[in-house]
Amino acid sequence: MLYPIIGIPVAGKGIFYRYTQFQCRRCLQRAGASVQTLALHASEEAVKTALAQCDGFLFSGGSDIRPELYGQDPMAACREPDPARDDFELLLLHAALEAQKPLLCIGRGMQLLNVVFGGTLMQDIRLKEEYQHLDPLHLSTATHPIEIDPDSFLADLMDTDVISVNSLHHQAIEEVGEGLWISADSPEGFAEALQTEKEYPFCLAVQWHPEYMARRTPIQQRLFQSFVDACR
Repeated sequence: MLYPIIGIPVAGKGIFYRYTQFQCRRCLQRAGASVQTLALHASEEAVKTALAQCDGFLFSGGSDIRPELYGQDPMAACREPDPARDDFELLLLHAALEAQKPLLCIGRGMQLLNVVFGGTLMQDIRLKEEYQHLDPLHLSTATHPIEIDPDSFLADLMDTDVISVNSLHHQAIEEVGEGLWISADSPEGFAEALQTEKEYPFCLAVQWHPEYMARRTPIQQRLFQSFVDACR
């Protein structure tokens, strides 16, 4: 397969969300993939069509996930969710996991993966952070270090157990979903990467945003290249 097709659900109507999706698209295309944007139709038919057309799926950053989906009431710091996106992505991610499709989950996408596996989220981390984790002024530069589990797939991929990353989140993993484990964390102990406990063709989830760093920091492009290679 020369150009695998990667499906990306529409990130939202805001300019920033669209720009994030554009950056993801560029990284995937640079890695040799074709990209298909998926409309937010939460129906079995739409999901079935996406599974038939796409070789893998990227779940990108975006709005907060509805807290009721992980058993919590909304707190004041929780930002306005996108119910249409929540509903479609939950259906799609469940189906993609069942179909063993390769997955790359970034930012909100990592949090969504955790929710699908039964985990919960901290709705706001700003009173617990040592470094500024919601830092949109430094999209393409590293703002804090993370430690990678040396036995993880991520460590093998990056060929290191310590790197520095950017940060665009005010929420984080609270309880890890059953079947997942934390493969990297921040100095405060916030999860920065997850992977599945059971063998899976390719499932990589990171809290930072490599799409903004990949052009200047080639090691970040490895995440997209390895994902596309798995889809191929």
